[in-house]
Amino acid sequence: MKNLSILLIILLVSCGSSKKEELQTLKDEVMAIHDEVMPKIGELRKARKDLLLQADSLMESNPERAAMLTTTADELGDASESMMVWMRQYESEFEGTDDEIKQYLEGQKVAIQEVKEKMNGSLAKGKAVIEN
Repeated sequence: MKNLSILLIILLVSCGSSKKEELQTLKDEVMAIHDEVMPKIGELRKARKDLLLQADSLMESNPERAAMLTTTADELGDASESMMVWMRQYESEFEGTDDEIKQYLEGQKVAIQEVKEKMNGSLAKGKAVIEN
């Protein structure tokens, strides 16, 4: 009976640490996505500025192109702002049960992945428009 009690205690402790490791891994994945795209904020802002300058210079001679440049610049601004919004609402020290923390982190992983896609997509579009 004593051996069974010790075995149960060991099992419970190892399951608890396994859950904590899983949560830390999930948190690390969320932050890895953030860390991958956050440095692109500067590129987004520069491309937006370049597009707005081009749009301003074409306002009278080619208003259709100027409007398209402005729209693309707005998309870059929205992508940049989506990162800022995510960072403001992200709770790195979210508290709750292990299941609540896991659910929160899974939601944050989806959210930051969407930010990544928005940033990468708008940056690629912005660069293509600038080059043409």
